Amino acid sequence: MSHIYDALRRARGEKSRPGDPRSPEGTVPVEESGFVEVVEGEQGFARASGGLPEPRALVKGSLIGEPDFAFLRELDALRANVEVILGRAARRVIAFTGSMLGEGATTLALHFAYLVAQVVEKRVLVVDGNLSRENIGLTSAIGDRPGLTELLRGEVAPEEALLRTENERLHFLPAGRDTVRYIEAVTSPRLRPLFDDLGTGYDWVVCDLSPVLDHPETPLVASACDGVVLVVRAHKTRRALTQRGLDALNVARCRVLGTVLNAQRESLPSFLRDRV
Repeated sequence: MSHIYDALRRARGEKSRPGDPRSPEGTVPVEESGFVEVVEGEQGFARASGGLPEPRALVKGSLIGEPDFAFLRELDALRANVEVILGRAARRVIAFTGSMLGEGATTLALHFAYLVAQVVEKRVLVVDGNLSRENIGLTSAIGDRPGLTELLRGEVAPEEALLRTENERLHFLPAGRDTVRYIEAVTSPRLRPLFDDLGTGYDWVVCDLSPVLDHPETPLVASACDGVVLVVRAHKTRRALTQRGLDALNVARCRVLGTVLNAQRESLPSFLRDRV
């Protein structure tokens, strides 16, 4: 996988905005970064394949702020494992969630999507399905725009809801304006056909979902995906809560691809770890 690391080193050389604060989970929250802007009618970016119309609007700025490249190297192993599990599936729609708030599922989902789009050079759609009130979500940074809810209710066309980014292979679907009717929308029979359509237009669809134990709709949304990754925050989440989250996903017949232990502390200093 040396080509992956070479690409990451090249990406490290890209310009980043100076002075951006780093969050505890290794990324700048988009609504605090101050340089995410939606521009209507920008041209010159790649069209989604599979018959999906080209999104009309462009998100200018980075969805994840300054990437954590050490984190990306670790996520590449996760990507490889997921590809082995999914095999030659016609579509790859995967979800990231946690048992409770603060596990880091949003950070993992965004970095995973960045890795696949920027380094592996595949077409990726990030879907914001995380409507936790306490969550610092992507949709709030984008502003008042239609998204997943309105698509499921048939109120807008895909090109009105999907957003392009400055990476031509990375698109974004916000949660939508109507958070009150969100649960009704995502539990409707239209969800699976929508994921089928999106899965034909992109190589990967990466969904960021609300915490399982706080949002009963999350297992239902995850069951419409090809697999779900459960994120567990080290030294914080109790084993019993993690098991309850897994049980909820299993009851909904979700395909659990595995669990990721996030924010694990190293037992050795870095200068020793590099020599092991």
